[in-house]
Amino acid sequence: MDWLLTTGLSATAGAWGAHAGLGDEVDRLRSVLSRVQALVEQAEQWRFANPGVADLLARLKDAACDAEDLADELATDEKQASQSLFPSARSFLRGLVTGAADRARGVRSRLEYASTDLERALAVLDAAGKATPRRAFRETSSFAGRPLVLGRDREREDVVRLLLNPLHAHDSGDGGGSAKRRKSRDGVAVLAILGMGGVGKTTLAQVVYNDHRVQDHFDLRVWVCLPESPDVTLVTKAIIESATNGAVAQTGLGNLDSLQVVLRDLVRSNRFLLVLDNAWCEDSVEFQTLIAPLKFGHPGSAILVTGRSCKVADAAGAAELLCLNGLPEEAYWELFKQYAFGDEDPADHPELVAIGKKIAHRLKGSPLAAKTVGGALSSDMSTKHWSIVMASGLWELDQGAGGILPALRLSYQYLPAYLKQCFAFCAIFPKGYIFGKETLIDMWIAEGFISPQGDFGNKCLKELLNKSFFQQHIFSDSCFVMHDLMSDLAQSLSIDECFCLTDERCLPKIPSTVRHLSVCTKHLELGRYPKLRSLLILGMSGQDLSCSLDILFDKLSNIRVLVLRECAIKELPRNIGNLKLLRYIDISYTKIQWLPDSICQLSNLQILNVLNVPLKNHPNGLTRLVNLRKCYMNEPITSVMSNISALTSLENSLVFEIPKGQGHRIAELKDMTQLTETLHVTNLENVVKDDALKAKMNTKAHIQRLILEWSSSEAGNAEFSNAKYSQESIIVESFEPHPNLESLKLKHYSGIQTPSWLQAGNLCCLCEPSLSNCHFLTEITSLPSSLRRLHIIRCRNLRSLDECLQAQSLQGIAEITVMNCSKLALLPVERFRGFASLRVLEIQNCPELPPTRKLTLPPSMEELLMRSCGHVDASLPSCLHNLSSLVTLVIYNCPNLLSLPAEIVSQLRSLRGMYVDNCSSLQSLGGLHHLSSLINLHIVNCPRLTDLDPSMFLDVGEGRGMQKLECLTISSTSLLSLMMRSTLPALKIVVLYQSTDSAVVHGPRNKKLCWCFPSVQELLFQDCGNLVALPEELCTLSTLQFLRIFNCPKIQSLPHTGLPVSLRTLSFEKCHPLLEEQLKKLKFSYNTA
Repeated sequence: MDWLLTTGLSATAGAWGAHAGLGDEVDRLRSVLSRVQALVEQAEQWRFANPGVADLLARLKDAACDAEDLADELATDEKQASQSLFPSARSFLRGLVTGAADRARGVRSRLEYASTDLERALAVLDAAGKATPRRAFRETSSFAGRPLVLGRDREREDVVRLLLNPLHAHDSGDGGGSAKRRKSRDGVAVLAILGMGGVGKTTLAQVVYNDHRVQDHFDLRVWVCLPESPDVTLVTKAIIESATNGAVAQTGLGNLDSLQVVLRDLVRSNRFLLVLDNAWCEDSVEFQTLIAPLKFGHPGSAILVTGRSCKVADAAGAAELLCLNGLPEEAYWELFKQYAFGDEDPADHPELVAIGKKIAHRLKGSPLAAKTVGGALSSDMSTKHWSIVMASGLWELDQGAGGILPALRLSYQYLPAYLKQCFAFCAIFPKGYIFGKETLIDMWIAEGFISPQGDFGNKCLKELLNKSFFQQHIFSDSCFVMHDLMSDLAQSLSIDECFCLTDERCLPKIPSTVRHLSVCTKHLELGRYPKLRSLLILGMSGQDLSCSLDILFDKLSNIRVLVLRECAIKELPRNIGNLKLLRYIDISYTKIQWLPDSICQLSNLQILNVLNVPLKNHPNGLTRLVNLRKCYMNEPITSVMSNISALTSLENSLVFEIPKGQGHRIAELKDMTQLTETLHVTNLENVVKDDALKAKMNTKAHIQRLILEWSSSEAGNAEFSNAKYSQESIIVESFEPHPNLESLKLKHYSGIQTPSWLQAGNLCCLCEPSLSNCHFLTEITSLPSSLRRLHIIRCRNLRSLDECLQAQSLQGIAEITVMNCSKLALLPVERFRGFASLRVLEIQNCPELPPTRKLTLPPSMEELLMRSCGHVDASLPSCLHNLSSLVTLVIYNCPNLLSLPAEIVSQLRSLRGMYVDNCSSLQSLGGLHHLSSLINLHIVNCPRLTDLDPSMFLDVGEGRGMQKLECLTISSTSLLSLMMRSTLPALKIVVLYQSTDSAVVHGPRNKKLCWCFPSVQELLFQDCGNLVALPEELCTLSTLQFLRIFNCPKIQSLPHTGLPVSLRTLSFEKCHPLLEEQLKKLKFSYNTA
């Protein structure tokens, strides 16, 4: 309605005011709508308390929607008329508007009647002395209503542990809730229990409050139930009254300051627990004012807050969160039985038990839903009644004020109007439906619920997520689902406007006023719902809808969102051009081969999704879709559109290729200021200087990643002229990006210096610059101080990074990668310890680095990779000193490494992966038994590694280390033999790689192979040219499933004792002919098994 008042009617009146008397009618309509908007806000408060008001409100909203449709249609007609080149087209469209005044009068008349009836109803309620209904408020106390609480033992223990020892408590694992540690505040510990309505937050708080350990631990316990809009003075007074058993009420204190003084003195000598139940306040100033005197409490004091929103926890300053989920299924069934069967024995009603379990499963563990639905069932113990309840929606059941839907509705009532619309719209999704973040936001925008500007859509979705209306999908950060109860809530809120049809038997329930419809069944005449704004066809992949679409598009003139994803559609009818209000169309994963030219008439279209569609053509006029925000297709947009400069609303990531000669020019990007995420410009050698400035890169504030790429053939040309160097430098200077840019890649750039805008003081948000194949770059002198990651790869003439890598100017840098820079001689590795945030360092194939600069590293290091790094490897092992956070260590082709002594290795307590390869001078290795976190160990091609301390492998199986080792790759059988003096219980993969030894195991040992490797599943022998036999004990490896023998030509036969019976896959290649013949006979049986 906001759009209608501010934009829709203004556009209509301005365009058609001089025709058919429409301007005057629009003014009258605007006047009525102004009154309607205020009336709707007033009636919303009565909607759930009075069914009559709800019906009248639905009538009023339906008329308002019709008015919006009319205004949208007329504004679109005017826009198309003004853009048309042909007078006849403009005359035709004006002819269509001639009857618009009559339609506007009809809509206005309906609005006036509906608003008058609603005003009368509200006046009657007012005359009867009925005050505007307040939001439902449920006073709670510390006394649990039910003595038996099921399924919350783990959560109770979590909260009790956090209260008794808040500084040392840790998350105990998964279950019905998850504990999260956040930053701690000084003073009293603040904990929060969060979850959707009815999940049992208050009940859990009551159980904890009355736990005997909590009673014994705290000198003072106080319970206060917060009102919806808490007054700090009143709440402070309530806390004092509860703590003093009402004594303060006699003092007459009313001033906040005097109350806080009393409260401070009260808690100063007591270790207290304060429960603030049912918190809604999201104002941190209010909360901190409230708890200010409580920070004087005795050490060990705590505040426990319950609420529904993460913002409540933020406002309270909670250092610990427990996010409460539904009860486990088994415990939930026990609770549900108590409500549903009451005093009846479930064993006497086996048919009801079967129905009851199905109902309970739908309620997803909500205790309050068990009480609501169980109560409805207990009133009639007949199969017929229980079956009716099972077939009903939760909103169709009679519920008192204490039911689950009124409890959930309370959260809804706190939402602003636009978020109410956004949530109610989600009623069109089937239960359990997984929806993508971008998809839902784009639908909201297409329906006009929210503005497309900025990041507003993400903020709306996050708000609904934080308030438990949505849940994050377990496998994806960008996908969400609704709890089934929230889906029921959405359907109850939008029953006149939204419908999800999952069963043909529910056809009669679809209201005539439906605006948003999803269909999961076949054989439905959708044309009978002309008011539809959204239509989602889901799960119809087996039915060809092509024929029915032709009829459908003639009737759904108001449609804005159309989803035909995965439908068996072979073509789109030409009359799709009639859907002039259409803003969102998804025909991805269909069988369409041709898009009709009429799709280019959809001037309002914002989203076009044709991903994974076998299109053989693209209409020539797609660039006429000037409101297009996102276009998803298999090919780059620029390959199917000749000139994209008109698509100024486009928000896509964009790959923009500049051809030699005719084709796209960089100047087309000039007005495309809404581009988001990634802009990748290729073939920049074809850009001329004048065009480069026209691109106006510095106006593209929403681009996060910019990739500027020249062709590799040009960049590698040794005959580049000075003029060419100069031209590329000038062009790249013209591409100065917006200061919001976060990531920059220069690829195959042939300038001899970096652009001036990449210097310190510019690009204050740039976190990740990457320069690759910049072959003529010799030096980088300065970089922005915002850097977090720096990648320099294959810059073969780069000689110095000395000036740009300064600890004082790059204090936040966390990752440095320098690879394949063959002439790099100045790398200030001695300064790296000054990079206090450095976590990842990778130096590869930089052979000219001198021995004069010794690598030093900060304790923050987590990954270190050194490979062919000149003389920097002479800093090993001393540079590893005190790297207790190091997780991954890779040392490859480092000839100056002589030893890895135990006193250094033992400090690497967090190490999970250790890879030492081709270190020709490495002679000694110790301390492996100290690496209790090690998962992967790779020691290969270190021919002089003979000094091994046997004691480091003794008693490994008794907690001294390597208990977690899962993968071992090794070439020295001497080292393998030493390791076999102990048990490696977690080892799953063993690889003998490029060994020069003749036997797998040699020397004295007391343990059998199966004892050493009790869990091994994969065994590989690769490139072992001298190996003559496999271990005779191979058959004892009872867990072995995969055996591979590759390029081991001297092994002539399998062990006489055979192979393990557990083996499932046998693989071999380049082996001795006798062995191959033997293996071929066995392979079929193993691979078949």
